[in-house]
Amino acid sequence: ESIPMQTLQCYNDYTSLTTCMWMECSEAHQFVNVTLNFSNSCENNKEITCRSHKAENHADCQNFTMHWVCHIHGYDQENYNFKFDLTLQAELNVYLFQNVQTLPPQNLSVSLMTSGDFLLTWKAADGSQGLGSALEYEVTYKRVWESWEKAASLLLFNTTRCHLSHENFVPGSSYIARVRARPGQDSGFSGQFSEWSMEVSWETTEGDLQPRNLRCLFNGADRLTCSWEVKKAIITSVLFGLFFRSTPASVEKECSPVHEKALPHIPYVVQSCEIPVSNSSSQSQYHVSVRAKMEEKLIDARKNIKVLPPENVSVTVTENQEYELKWTKYTLRYGFIKQRYQVEYWRDNQYEKVSLRKRRS
Repeated sequence: ESIPMQTLQCYNDYTSLTTCMWMECSEAHQFVNVTLNFSNSCENNKEITCRSHKAENHADCQNFTMHWVCHIHGYDQENYNFKFDLTLQAELNVYLFQNVQTLPPQNLSVSLMTSGDFLLTWKAADGSQGLGSALEYEVTYKRVWESWEKAASLLLFNTTRCHLSHENFVPGSSYIARVRARPGQDSGFSGQFSEWSMEVSWETTEGDLQPRNLRCLFNGADRLTCSWEVKKAIITSVLFGLFFRSTPASVEKECSPVHEKALPHIPYVVQSCEIPVSNSSSQSQYHVSVRAKMEEKLIDARKNIKVLPPENVSVTVTENQEYELKWTKYTLRYGFIKQRYQVEYWRDNQYEKVSLRKRRS
């Protein structure tokens, strides 16, 4: 019941007066006027004059509650109803076979084929078999951590199985799939997709270290965004770069910078790079390649010399009770290269060292 009908109460003095009370929410009163009417043996659907005031709030009202009090001369009213100042209704002629929504497909399962591919199978829901080959199916699948908006989608006709090539999957990943049905366009039926079936999941085996899942999307204006995945364990030792050609004859260029996003709970990271696009047309075709980069560092031998330590270190006491430290220096290939020495000394068993810098020789 509506709140006015739930709260309607009427009582009389059994002589000449009937009093009715009811409530409505203020937010509803802003849009529609509700009036109380009564019927008896003499009068039919006669409107009652009522006055409102604020009182204790009703639990289902968002704002305040309007309490109405109505007085009727007479005591033999029997039937009460509420009427509105608006006609509120909707009508529709429904053609059954043009408004079909079947139940979701059932018994979705996945099996591994000897080729390493995967086979999804299902059956039409109970009660939908009468449509027979009139149904078409949409299959979507993705990795567990991905959103369904980025899932791969396949549209199939007159079949309850789907063959998925192993080349479309990233090794060492968890996948899930689902399927839904609707009447086919050439079946004579029409309608909308069913709800999705129960999901089915499976694991792909570990693969090699090659970059996987290379994808590129053009924004239709000035940017081609490419992403790929590499094994998380090797990215500290191997840097991957994206290289591209805008035409087969153009010089290969490297895309920069490469962004990286770690994926929780899986052994891969997603790397991506944006390629600027100019003078694009419907015939434009880019060739892109992801590969390990060869790193190179120039180390100047003249500026990175580490000589062997001096030999034959000895100490003697001079006549002046001083100490003289001697050693044999390491001989470099080129005599014009001077050497500088650092001497450290300390009291035995007390390692507070004192350093001395000595001239070059």
